[in-house]
Amino acid sequence: MDQRLRKYGSLVGSVVLVVVGTLATGILPATVPYQLLAGAIIVAGFGLGYIGLDALGVD
Repeated sequence: MDQRLRKYGSLVGSVVLVVVGTLATGILPATVPYQLLAGAIIVAGFGLGYIGLDALGVD
């Protein structure tokens, strides 16, 4: 159960981070610090997705 939760939880978490980061670019003010924050959230989502795909054994 724990291994399966890690596999699929990381993929779901990555999708949530990418969607939240994308929405944040439209909601937050168009200043550099806020856009960097939104970009960092999106990059973290892609990083978590990479970890999730690695846990699933996708090369």
